Amino acid sequence: MAIPALSVDLAVLWELDASQIGWLGGIYFAGYALALPFLTGAANRADGRVVYLVAALISATASFSVALFADGFWLALVLRFAAGIGFAGLHIIGMKMLADRLTGAAQLRASAFYTAAFAVGSGCSFLVAGLLSKLFGWEAVFVSAGIGSLLSLPALLLIGPPLPGNEIRSNRMFPDFLSAFREAEIIRYVIAYAGNLWEVFAIRVWFVPFLVFNLAANEGSGLGLDPTTAVGLSVFVAVPLNLVIAELGVRWGRKPVIFAVSLASVVVCGILGWQASGLFMLVLTLLLVHGVTSYGDVGAIAGGVVAATTGDTRAAALALFGVIGFTFGFLGPLAVGLTIDLAGGRDEPTAWFWAFMVMALGSVVSASAMAWKPKPHA
Repeated sequence: MAIPALSVDLAVLWELDASQIGWLGGIYFAGYALALPFLTGAANRADGRVVYLVAALISATASFSVALFADGFWLALVLRFAAGIGFAGLHIIGMKMLADRLTGAAQLRASAFYTAAFAVGSGCSFLVAGLLSKLFGWEAVFVSAGIGSLLSLPALLLIGPPLPGNEIRSNRMFPDFLSAFREAEIIRYVIAYAGNLWEVFAIRVWFVPFLVFNLAANEGSGLGLDPTTAVGLSVFVAVPLNLVIAELGVRWGRKPVIFAVSLASVVVCGILGWQASGLFMLVLTLLLVHGVTSYGDVGAIAGGVVAATTGDTRAAALALFGVIGFTFGFLGPLAVGLTIDLAGGRDEPTAWFWAFMVMALGSVVSASAMAWKPKPHA
């Protein structure tokens, strides 16, 4: 989350418009989506821990290079794309290694904890970025991001082999996506994840610029709260509730729980867009609520896709899950940036109204996926 945390500062330093902010914020996830089929195929042919190691080194190198060499939009775009490639080998490969070492309810609940860990990491990213940029400059933020990737490596020493029969090895270059496409329940949760990440990454990239806009509209009456601290707080509020929502999904059924949370997120987006220049404390409260409604059901969605897989389909399903999800994670921030530019720019309340309407499309998609009733096989 280094670019989203620094978006306002980098917009001034590199003279970026809203569309370029959207590109820089989203390109990380485009690199993820493009690389994931190759990396998942590699993890299916060899030990996933080796793929994880190489990916961490790529991610760290790209982040260090931003700090050392980036001086404008284009080079930063290329390097963040490379960082996204590295992250692909950490996130979904890590999730696959986790699922391969567990069974039953533990496997499903662990998926929720895994997504919660991702939220904790992204929340810390905002908090650390805000602190380091003030103390040492923006370059220090990317140095810390590179160090973060390297710090994941010692954990590999603690990971044993997969459970017998849980991991299926294959000589295929790419995962067998057709095996995943044949399962309606896998596709349901893949679509839901796409909608979820469209909205989640859109608000992550645009949270700080939006709060800066609202503070200006309220003549700076923000109680001294730094926007990067606020977004970090919103992430941490969502983490325990993400676990609660995932547990409710296990007990009450994932589909109705995800459907209800998605509809709630559409409502919150509508109110945020309507009150874009409203009272700071009202907007901040709504943003904290949106952190829960937008991200809170991701644990239930991840548990759903894992529950729908077997050892034969898991690698392909998780690869499809990541590719489709993070493609929309790339498109969401970009679509919001283009919308803001078309609606008059970051200083226009109307532009933020339409921005939140575009974000809400993600939860509309997630809710629709839960309501979908596929025709049974003949």
